[in-house]
Amino acid sequence: MPRMIIMKIIIKVGDILPGSLCTETFIMRIKLEICQIGAFLLSITLSAMAADESVPELNPQRPAVRRPVDICQSEGFVFTANHGSGSISVIDADRLLTVQEFHAGKHLAALESWGTRLLVLDNSRHQLLTLQYSAAEGKMRILDRCTVADHPVDIAISDDGSLIAVSSLWSRMVTLLEPNSAGLPQIRNAVPLDFAPRRLLFTQDQQLLVADSFGGSLCLVDTVSGKAGAVLQINGHNIRGLAHGPDGRSVLVTAQTLNSDTFTTYERVFWGVLMRNSLHTVPLAAFQSAAVSSPTRINETYAGGSYSGISDRSDTADVTADAAAFGLYPLGTPSIGSGDPGQLIVTADDITMLVVSGTNQVAYRVAGHLPFERMRVGRRPESLCVDADRRLVFVAGRFDDSVSVIDLEGKSPALRQIISLGTQRELTPVEQGERAFYDASLSLDGWYSCHSCHTDGHTNGLLSDTFGDEDLGAPKKVLSLLGTGDTGPWAWTGGRGQLEEQVTTSLIISMQCQLETEELPVVELSSYLRTLVPPPSVQAARRDQVNQQLLEAGRKLFQQRGCIDCHAGVHLTSTDSWDTGLHDELGVTHFNPPSLRGVSQRRPWFHDGRADTLEDVLRSSHHDQSAPLPVEEIGLLKAYLESL
Repeated sequence: MPRMIIMKIIIKVGDILPGSLCTETFIMRIKLEICQIGAFLLSITLSAMAADESVPELNPQRPAVRRPVDICQSEGFVFTANHGSGSISVIDADRLLTVQEFHAGKHLAALESWGTRLLVLDNSRHQLLTLQYSAAEGKMRILDRCTVADHPVDIAISDDGSLIAVSSLWSRMVTLLEPNSAGLPQIRNAVPLDFAPRRLLFTQDQQLLVADSFGGSLCLVDTVSGKAGAVLQINGHNIRGLAHGPDGRSVLVTAQTLNSDTFTTYERVFWGVLMRNSLHTVPLAAFQSAAVSSPTRINETYAGGSYSGISDRSDTADVTADAAAFGLYPLGTPSIGSGDPGQLIVTADDITMLVVSGTNQVAYRVAGHLPFERMRVGRRPESLCVDADRRLVFVAGRFDDSVSVIDLEGKSPALRQIISLGTQRELTPVEQGERAFYDASLSLDGWYSCHSCHTDGHTNGLLSDTFGDEDLGAPKKVLSLLGTGDTGPWAWTGGRGQLEEQVTTSLIISMQCQLETEELPVVELSSYLRTLVPPPSVQAARRDQVNQQLLEAGRKLFQQRGCIDCHAGVHLTSTDSWDTGLHDELGVTHFNPPSLRGVSQRRPWFHDGRADTLEDVLRSSHHDQSAPLPVEEIGLLKAYLESL
């Protein structure tokens, strides 16, 4: 090894140097310098070894289901990260033709260009890959594999390329990286968050904006200290798009807003009262002005609702965010829904384009003061990028393995071509169910999909009055569907004995689907839902060290206190409905207990969301108010629940 050889040389040199030079300080300084040189040479050696790792090439015409979820352009080529096949497709941007495909991992989650290189997330291996594509050789190589926090889902790169951020969903972490001496990413900070992150955006002063994957939290991370700062809560959920506003002082955010105070009736869905899809404008000053010595809330009113933020920073400052700077642009009108608005871009020419994923459309406006228009693109557009000349926009279509090309050179943007990424094999019932789960056209006028409330199969954490409990006026928390195939009966009251029965009710009543009953994709959706597995606990996803004795004491107490009666067996639930000591607005007292697998990922808790923390579940919201738990038992049970 170069480092060991050089160390031996310097020690030998130290032995033969004149005594006046061979002071302990002198030798230590030389050793330190040589160690640094050795480390540099070692990194070069390892990089060279990694560079020999060629990515296997695939035939684009082989039948496959690719599922492109992200897209970027670099050096005259467009690349897609394909989640289903773990491959990267290469499109010639001049010929508008798929030319190659490479197998890079099992499940790819995100892709960005970094100079002449590509950064790709392998979600299954929790790795950030650095790739180099050579068009001349027709080859792709892996230059580096960097392990990041578990379950990575998105990448952001600062404008100057000096900072890289990776969000990790279930571990609730953001990993900050920077180039090492060999020009490869190395970890600088790992930032824990209080919510599950997804979308990322660097600000102009190199701070990092992080968006909640399920709820409406936006957090500004200080990239110097590596600490999370102010948190702003927008009136929405399902944040799937972040971009800088044209003024440079605000951020554009695409999100959905579920109205918990209304019902899933035809009229209220039709008028956009139940689910609103919007483009929010959030001033960056709102984050910079938060903070007192203890957590505080910032409340700002704006055209469509209110914002509230929490900061735990220790300095003091006045809240000076200008309420007028907040904005809300509704996407969709009666009979023209806009389910699942997603990623967006704002060009230097003030053209705004965003994907309306649930309706297979792109919404665009050629100036910030003009209304949005729509064009149809490939099925389930999820990501888009603009070429270096700002002539073309490329849009990845997740469910038909395509890239739509939009021409910006005319009077208004126009669809130019749809590029196939390759031959798509026949879909299985599970894959058809996945496609239906994300299809907003199953709801009345395309206002929302199953994913809109059950985000990626999980939950947005909100309340909804869906008739699932067969009454009106008692909204219930949206349940997570992760692991739902093992946890029947369904609905909060346990009124649905078969999953297919629950799916049918959801399509007809909750979504006001206009298909004939025999045309409903009940079998396909049920097949897909049965494949969804529970999330890991936050503790497990972070690979935290746990006190096994503490957990065992909590487990025994869980049994002794009778928790095991309702939350029984391997799935930690029951087929019965129980009087839990709680009741809804209409006096219902018997509820079917949700599974406790992955319970730490599901805040808030209970049918009405009354418990904001697990301590609340065990203390103020404990089922038996006549026999409150001692503080010591609350701690033990909380530790056990957090491990599930």
